[in-house]
Amino acid sequence: MQSPQLTPVVVAGLNARAKWKERDFDEAFRLAGEAADLATSAGDDDAWWNMLYLQAECRRDQGRIEEYLKLATALNAHPLTASSAERGAMAGTMVAVALQGLGRLAEAAAMASDAAKLAAGDPDLLYVQILAQRALIASLAESRMLEDAWRECLELENLLADVDEDTAGKGYWVIGNVAFLADRVSDGGLYHDLAAERLSPSKDVDLWARFNRASAEMRLQAKLSDAATLRCIERAELATDIVGGSERDHLEMSLVRARWNYLNQDMPAALAILEPLCNRSSVLATQTAAEAHFLLGRTLLALGRQQEAQATFDESAALFEQAALPERSSAVHEYLRDNVGRTADERGGPHGG
Repeated sequence: MQSPQLTPVVVAGLNARAKWKERDFDEAFRLAGEAADLATSAGDDDAWWNMLYLQAECRRDQGRIEEYLKLATALNAHPLTASSAERGAMAGTMVAVALQGLGRLAEAAAMASDAAKLAAGDPDLLYVQILAQRALIASLAESRMLEDAWRECLELENLLADVDEDTAGKGYWVIGNVAFLADRVSDGGLYHDLAAERLSPSKDVDLWARFNRASAEMRLQAKLSDAATLRCIERAELATDIVGGSERDHLEMSLVRARWNYLNQDMPAALAILEPLCNRSSVLATQTAAEAHFLLGRTLLALGRQQEAQATFDESAALFEQAALPERSSAVHEYLRDNVGRTADERGGPHGG
């Protein structure tokens, strides 16, 4: 029996997705646009929608978050999206991830919550619901609403029983992040171990890089400057080099290495990374740029450069305010009050790390 002929729309879509998998995002974006035009001509609304979704994914993976938000918002507002719970949840999750990337955390959490509700209760939309739930947890965690985030983590864990390894691994990764942030350090290690068992560098090096970077970041925030943390950093650096990664990826990776140097009291090495990083910090999410400046301020203070430290702390506090994180901004001011005017050897107060 002859296999059915693939339509030009399907072929164009497959070509676009193949380029996306090869991380040739500009070419994938272009081909997805062509496929969307073909789909419009053929009256294939589903294919058209999927190709616009792929274009947004390309911009997300390039770290071009403003463009990503614009595409995701347009897709979310389209009448075709409103006609399907699946499309509504997928597009809503995309908007939430983009808003989080821009530091608009309260909007991101509200968007992700709506997306998760759209997909909830339909077993066919389990994977879509998990994506939305992960976006919700990440937004709540970055907003430091850790009790709410942990409650949503327990919801997510219930959804992971019957999913593939990759999806389970990403889910356990998010739960581990929240555990670390909530000072449940042993839970954090346990969930990140569950994630590491399920995520494979041979299947997706980029994902492996991002997981190890996030795991190292969380361990460092918990003041774990041990061999396991260093292994995470080294694995993430190697994998980021292999995949290339966007400028944002490389900056986030160097921030993790700077934090490691800082915790291990190698202030000159931390400074050598942080000064150029903070000069380029507009590429980062606002809350990440704020954390980078906070770390630079503490490093400058430890080196006895009080005036520069003070200006950097002010910048960090302003960025936290911009990201609607007044508690983190207060923590910066408190750190400044407690530590400036003391001797140059920094004591690493309660809000350090």
